[in-house]
Amino acid sequence: MADEQAAPRVDSAARVHPDAKLSTGVTVAMGAIIEADVVVGGGSEIGPNALLYSGTTVGDEVKVGPGAVLGGTPQDLNFRGGASGVTIGDRTVVREYVTIHRCVEPGKSTIVGSDCLLMATSHVAHECVLGDGVILVNGVMMAGHATVGDGAFLSGYVVVHQFARVGRLAMVSGASTVRQDIVPFCVADGHPARPKGLNFVGLRRAGMSADRVRDLKRAYRVLFGGGGTLGRRLAELEEDSRRDIPEVSELVEFVRTSDRGIARPRRKRRSS
Repeated sequence: MADEQAAPRVDSAARVHPDAKLSTGVTVAMGAIIEADVVVGGGSEIGPNALLYSGTTVGDEVKVGPGAVLGGTPQDLNFRGGASGVTIGDRTVVREYVTIHRCVEPGKSTIVGSDCLLMATSHVAHECVLGDGVILVNGVMMAGHATVGDGAFLSGYVVVHQFARVGRLAMVSGASTVRQDIVPFCVADGHPARPKGLNFVGLRRAGMSADRVRDLKRAYRVLFGGGGTLGRRLAELEEDSRRDIPEVSELVEFVRTSDRGIARPRRKRRSS
């Protein structure tokens, strides 16, 4: 309790602007730079040589690793300057050399939720939104405006196209390329990434009941294996959603709101 109430501890070789706001219990390691208009929440740790640019807000008990860059200028030719930022939720871990860029649009923030883990060298571009509990494994590259739902898991060196979405509790296998939206609750793999079935391990770890998993299995079969048009299949799923199955409702809403279109499983080849 005493440590939580302690004044911030800033290494003599760090540089913190007088207008930055450091809450109680914050530690700033050697070589770190924190600019003006940065907010660091209580108990957070800023590692050696990390750089927090103006407009960055870090929640409580966040750990920022060596060489990480938060709030850097967006890599977009349309950027014309203006104040924007990065917001990181509580208890998130940002490992070595992660880069998270601020928004192109003034007044907006790139968002990383609470309880996330961004492993070494992963990149989150301008206007991205990551939900709570998201894991980006080493080398994940997210282009601008991409969205990742709560509890999703992106394996090493996954590439996410601009404006693409990865749904809640989805898992994308290593070195895959996400070009279209990946629906919630599934495992996706390949170039481009396509769904291969439900993320049973992730659903179990999230505490989803066996009955609810069975509901999702049926919904997955209807969505990707049923006959007729996509609209007809969605209408069939909406009948399930009326029976108070919120995950099916979420799946339908995700598909209906897709701008890039959803990734679909590969068709099985017919034997000759």
